[in-house]
Amino acid sequence: MENQDSSPIFIHSLFRSGSTYLFNVFRRSDSGFWCYQEPLNEKLLIKASQPNGFKTRVDGIQELLRHPELDKAYTYEFHVVADEFTKLFREEFSYKQFFFDNSDNLKDIRDYFSALINGAKGRPVFQCCRTSGRVDGLKAAFDGIHIFLWRNPWDQWWSYKSDNYFSSRNMFIADANNLPAFLQSIKNELKIPAFTNTHPSVKHAYFTNRQLDSSGSYALFYALWCHAMLEAKPSCDLAISIDELSLSNSIRETAIKKLEQLGIKGIDFTDCLIPRASYGESDREFFASVEDHIHELLLANGYSTEQLNELTRLSEERIRSVADTSNPANSAIRDAMRAREYALRTENKLSEMQSMLFNARAQAQNAENRAKQAESRAGQSK
Repeated sequence: MENQDSSPIFIHSLFRSGSTYLFNVFRRSDSGFWCYQEPLNEKLLIKASQPNGFKTRVDGIQELLRHPELDKAYTYEFHVVADEFTKLFREEFSYKQFFFDNSDNLKDIRDYFSALINGAKGRPVFQCCRTSGRVDGLKAAFDGIHIFLWRNPWDQWWSYKSDNYFSSRNMFIADANNLPAFLQSIKNELKIPAFTNTHPSVKHAYFTNRQLDSSGSYALFYALWCHAMLEAKPSCDLAISIDELSLSNSIRETAIKKLEQLGIKGIDFTDCLIPRASYGESDREFFASVEDHIHELLLANGYSTEQLNELTRLSEERIRSVADTSNPANSAIRDAMRAREYALRTENKLSEMQSMLFNARAQAQNAENRAKQAESRAGQSK
């Protein structure tokens, strides 16, 4: 079975939303899809520099990230456009241009996606984790079908802990051009520096090695999550909750019917199962205080109460789902809650130590600069 429509399909999500599962659902279909995973991933540059790099599988990565078993390398489909990729991909695609505005010149990124579309050996599907700030721009450039995939933020944020890479990428996004005022507010609060006129390696070293404390980490993540829900989700043709998709066959069948109405056939969700954690009282206190603050920032930066209705409703649902850990029947949830408390304390301690180290290095650098300036003035006096 083949899809007669050849227009591209974009799947937009944040990291750890179940997007690799959805990518594999399209890839394994017999309906003639050609699936590009994370076409804006900066690590593709490394793959492109290696012989047969796009076809090479990395051992252990699926187990580490708890991804579904794939029969080919994540990046296999890129091998047919390897030459065009090398010519057209730009490092700034990944994070610096995370947010489009009306004045942006989209020629470079349009040329890049056009090459991927033209080189596809089937209907092109793009599974993207770096496009929630530019859905409208991509729709204007390519039309096609746009799907928004999302997950509940509590589980998603804890899933980020599988690899510090994901949290560090949030700080890269916070350094993007055209950062919305709401996100600029949280960036200022968290004292995330703006790297201007510095070598890219300096910024990379800072964001990769600097860890926010737990409240700051969740605040930045939840701010990006809210932005995606408010800006990307309404612009898409279909929104899919990976949590709901995991609940029942009837929900999966409804999602398949909606896809078919959009001209997308041959999809099978029967094996969809995303992990869901159960939370206790201390989890609620931690998450609720941060979410309330982010909602206040949204209102202070021009969003209306009506626009926040879905966010507040979902937040209240998560709070109501918290278990009573004083009940002996919930002892396993209580133990998991205490383990999370310990993990947060450890994260906070590490963040504090890193902050002290960065401050000490900055003071030493300032002292060295002052000494050089004094030496220069002394030489000029002589």
